[in-house]
Amino acid sequence: MASITTTSGISSTLGQYSGITADDVEALLEADSVGKTKAQNQITTLTSQKTAWSDVKTRLNNFLTKVTALQSDDTYQTKKTSSSDATIASITGDTTSAEGTYDLKVDQLATASKITGTRLDVKTSKTALGISGSLTLTSAEEDTDGNAKTFDFDISDTDSLNDIATKINKETSNSSIKASVVDNRLVLTDSKMGARDISVSGGAADSLGLGSSATTSKGQSAIFELDGMKITRDTNTVSDAVEGTTFTLSKVSDDHVTLSLTNDTSKTVSAVNDMVTQYNSLMSLISDDLSVGDPSQSDNTTGKLAGDSELMRLQSSLRNMITNPYITGSTLNPNKVGISTVDREGTLGLDQDKLNAAIADDPTAVKNMFYQSTKSSLGTVTSESGYAADLSKMLNTYLVDSSANKGIIATKSAGYDTTIKDLNKQIDDFNTMLEAKKTQYVDMFTRLDQVMMEAQSQMSYITSQTSSLSS
Repeated sequence: MASITTTSGISSTLGQYSGITADDVEALLEADSVGKTKAQNQITTLTSQKTAWSDVKTRLNNFLTKVTALQSDDTYQTKKTSSSDATIASITGDTTSAEGTYDLKVDQLATASKITGTRLDVKTSKTALGISGSLTLTSAEEDTDGNAKTFDFDISDTDSLNDIATKINKETSNSSIKASVVDNRLVLTDSKMGARDISVSGGAADSLGLGSSATTSKGQSAIFELDGMKITRDTNTVSDAVEGTTFTLSKVSDDHVTLSLTNDTSKTVSAVNDMVTQYNSLMSLISDDLSVGDPSQSDNTTGKLAGDSELMRLQSSLRNMITNPYITGSTLNPNKVGISTVDREGTLGLDQDKLNAAIADDPTAVKNMFYQSTKSSLGTVTSESGYAADLSKMLNTYLVDSSANKGIIATKSAGYDTTIKDLNKQIDDFNTMLEAKKTQYVDMFTRLDQVMMEAQSQMSYITSQTSSLSS
């Protein structure tokens, strides 16, 4: 067997007698490699297609994000607010609030009941007080029998002012009494405003400065006039006087404040425009991937997914749904709110003036055209309908990817992976076969060289013998 000396692994001495060289063996192996080359080309194509679908998935997710924004209440009927004097009062509104202007005058701000203890002669609020005994707080909260709740605390001589405040605050959620330390004084404050009674008793009360020497101030309700109506509330943030509207009272004043809410359509218009822009980006990518180019040209280039039936189905579904003239549960449709195709390629456009006009005419109808839902008593969505809901449902059939549910793209990606894995196995088998073929060719042609060498040697011997006899 010839020794291996060339980069191809074939002896350079091969073919000295037969004329068959390493290049001839490589040519034979190349002919045997047609199946391997075909498999490699298939892997290149499939990898390119998988990447193309991954790019489509990214654009679909971006589009779904914009569609989902049109299913949020925050996108619709947001409000612009104004106050003639925000230092006195201000206003905010949610999506349920109506446009309106209000006249408001603040007569009294709500305050909380408070007990301020006397100053204790200690170095810091962390210093042990050397006081022990019981401390009882009586809250304005009531038990099931309608009696004021009481809370008992054991005070030890190692407790500091901070330690006692911590003990009290552990019960705040039940007592509604918060403790703080200010200038070495214990300050007890009702967490709720209004004329509520709180008190302190117990053997340690006097020593802690919370006995008869403490200062007690009873809270009061807020009193304000709204469009001439006098209203009382135990808070300075009033959200139950007008549905969906919150009035914040900041300062008592003899002046009247003018507060107003107006619909802000900019967020809705921006959300619809974002959806249209992302749709066009998505469809541009799909068109490029499906392009067949110009078949009449010899150097024609086609898209990575040309002829892909799933992508063509997606393209068709999007075109049909994006300008659907019939939206379930709505008298409006995309065209009536300014969404329409603007050229032969199906590019989507938005007439913002038309959308603003539709919102001004009936903002609720516009919102319901895009999205409306019903919910259970627990707040769970039980049904959805509308333009955005329909688009989301269709998009998710392509995008969903969970252990229990694989969408179209996840299924295709898994199919690509399986096929590529099988092709790589075929290539491994081809490599094993080609290595065996190479060994076979080298062995066969080496033996041929050996036979021809021996034949030449015999011929030389016969020739030399014949010459000797002739002589």
